[in-house]
Amino acid sequence: MTGRDYVTIGEVVERLSNTYPDLSISKIRFLEEEDLISPERTAGGYRKFTSTDIARVELILRLQKENFLPLAVIREKLVDYDKGKLPPELRLSGAANEPAQITLDDAETVPLEDVPTALGLPTSFIKELEEFGLVSLIEGARGKELTRSDVQIAHTCWDMRRFGVEPRHLRMYETFAEREAAFFSQILMPAFRHRTPESKQKLSETLGELTGLTEHLTSSLLRRALGRVFEDVT
Repeated sequence: MTGRDYVTIGEVVERLSNTYPDLSISKIRFLEEEDLISPERTAGGYRKFTSTDIARVELILRLQKENFLPLAVIREKLVDYDKGKLPPELRLSGAANEPAQITLDDAETVPLEDVPTALGLPTSFIKELEEFGLVSLIEGARGKELTRSDVQIAHTCWDMRRFGVEPRHLRMYETFAEREAAFFSQILMPAFRHRTPESKQKLSETLGELTGLTEHLTSSLLRRALGRVFEDVT
């Protein structure tokens, strides 16, 4: 941080991207909109992230990635954290009577019957998400199981219920995702038809860059559209 005692939002993403490759500027903005972080601003309105702010962002990301916790639960954890209490999920060893946490490193899937205790979500909600094509349950050793790739989707959908948004309202996003995936396949398949270790790595990097650009485009278009509806707010 040469010449200043803070970093920009882009620099935060750069610092944490190795551990959290899905992290983006829009996601950090979302955490601020949800009042989970509150970086100060410069006179010009730019966010100023101190070392404390960065540690808080990383704490939230760890709770999401390693413990599948939804934002509503993370918010409660942060209240305790601000009082000097370290969330049990981040302790190196917990008390014997604390419930075991299923982490991404420990399990690729979560059995449906374990969802209430492991993820804090009702099984009926997961089944509703499956009904509208937002998650896919696979058959495992213990019956139907939720894959790790769908856990974050489930938590995001659950958090949106605070705004009166139900799974049936979110079907369009799955449709958009399928269309975008088909579009990416159409433009990238000719260049990556032959899969070698080198081409797979390049494809992964290209997809990461492309999805970042489309996320930014989608966000900008949405803000513009909302500006037409809520002229005095956006």
